[in-house]
Amino acid sequence: MDFEGLIDLIYEAAVLPELWPSVLDHLAEIAGAQGSVLITSDLQAHRWINSASLDQVMSDFATGGWGRANQRTVKLLSARHAGFVLEEDVYTPEEVEEDVLIRDFLRPRGLGWGVATAFPLSTGDTLIFSIERRFADGPVPRAATHALDLVRPHLGRAALLSARLKLERAYASVQTLELLGLPAAILGSGGRLQYRNGAFAGLVPQVVRDQRERIALVHPGGDALLADALLAQAGASARSIAVPAGDAHPAMVMHLLPMRGSAQDVFGGGTRLMVATPVMPRPVPGTELLSGLFDLTAAEARIARGIADGATLALLAAQQKVGVETIRSQVKAVFAKTGVTRQVDLARLISGFSLIR
Repeated sequence: MDFEGLIDLIYEAAVLPELWPSVLDHLAEIAGAQGSVLITSDLQAHRWINSASLDQVMSDFATGGWGRANQRTVKLLSARHAGFVLEEDVYTPEEVEEDVLIRDFLRPRGLGWGVATAFPLSTGDTLIFSIERRFADGPVPRAATHALDLVRPHLGRAALLSARLKLERAYASVQTLELLGLPAAILGSGGRLQYRNGAFAGLVPQVVRDQRERIALVHPGGDALLADALLAQAGASARSIAVPAGDAHPAMVMHLLPMRGSAQDVFGGGTRLMVATPVMPRPVPGTELLSGLFDLTAAEARIARGIADGATLALLAAQQKVGVETIRSQVKAVFAKTGVTRQVDLARLISGFSLIR
């Protein structure tokens, strides 16, 4: 193994994240393994990149919900060892045989032996390099851990640099949005507030609350939608959440956006961008704008606009040439997506008028 070439590649990957899979292949070669996985974990959610040789394995891991049975990460972190560790370092022989992930997931796929190390990230997550060896080849030799430990400091520095560069790109995005007059914030793992621009700070505490567990919206309906979005797989998709107007602020929509980018996603700490878009007073927004603001279907947007214009359900049913019950069903869907429970509140939300207390 050309260690100097590998170290150069590791630092190149720090600024060019698409090179990390190549780094993982070299680590697997040192251990005589099938492939490697670079995992970011907070013990509740996992994000990863992997050697191409492990594509099917990691796809099965994700679709089968095997993260819930993963005790290897817990064992690795409990060792608190500043180096690569083998199963024998953290398991008894009996525990290896009884471990659900090893016994029921890895071994049926021809794997079952490995070596791994962990690094804490500034985002609060833990970065794990896990090298997976075929079961038929036997345990990873102890000599391989000594070789891997020689490159481990470089892996740690490069990974932390990647994480820092990811956050700096996010900071730049937030500051750019402030120049456009948009309040914006960076959310980390679980929805915790990591950084906010000055405009977003002005929304605290009237619109948002900076809580220890996660950011929250003052409006109960909107906060319920936000909680559901944050419980979803980190960065899974964009969401838009309506916030009705209050005495001291206009109606607005809070957009929750994943910050993706090839392997950079591993280093973002579950990073998401939260942007507040004010809903300006009349005229009532068009259906295309309503669809984008509130994630409405075309039919739901037409109903929402009609209600904002003062149309009754009967009139809307006649206009759309459908039954009133169909309109009622669409109105319920609009309520669920906007976080309001009455037609009058929906009209005021869309129009940007303050709610009557």
